Amino acid sequence: MARFRAVIFDMDGVLADSEPLYLQGINEVLKDFGMAITEDDHNELLGAAVGPTWDFIFEKYSPPASYDECVSRYDQTMVKLLSRPHEPLPGVRELLSELKRRGIPRAVASSSWPNWVKALLASTGLDGCFNVAVSSAEVENGKPAPDIFLHAAEAMHVEPERCVVIEDSRTGVIAAKAAGMYAVQLRAASTALPPLPEADLALDRLSDLPLSLLE
Repeated sequence: MARFRAVIFDMDGVLADSEPLYLQGINEVLKDFGMAITEDDHNELLGAAVGPTWDFIFEKYSPPASYDECVSRYDQTMVKLLSRPHEPLPGVRELLSELKRRGIPRAVASSSWPNWVKALLASTGLDGCFNVAVSSAEVENGKPAPDIFLHAAEAMHVEPERCVVIEDSRTGVIAAKAAGMYAVQLRAASTALPPLPEADLALDRLSDLPLSLLE
């Protein structure tokens, strides 16, 4: 029997293979100081909001500039990178189209900032595909707190326990479970993690999502 009636998508690593752009963006800011974070560092930050990301960088690398200056430059860099044309990950367009055909509400809930969400949705041609788009700027606590997913559910007028969340990061999966939602780990991006024990379901392809879950 179908148990769920809405789908909430994370953005980076779910809608597009865009997680590597954040590593690039961070290092574009840091290169002027002769610094760079490692790919391992970036993997630790998958799914984290901007504040915790730069808290980590300042604690570990101590760049010789103000926090606000670095974050401002990072913001400008990410808008530029995310605005370039990008292809959605395989199956994204097809799933969104089928969900719309079935009348199933669709949200995107991202730790990225609102202008970044807007930039990537436009650059992938996915703007207009969602009923709701929320970012970490709209909630008090970022992932792994459940706030962003609860806010998305409320905006869609759907009970949290009736929502499926599609995520790529452990931080996001934990947030979805904390919200009382069904957590799907998608492993289709280049930054895919091994199957997470916290996830209710792990998929290598979005086309494998069992639509029988949805009414």
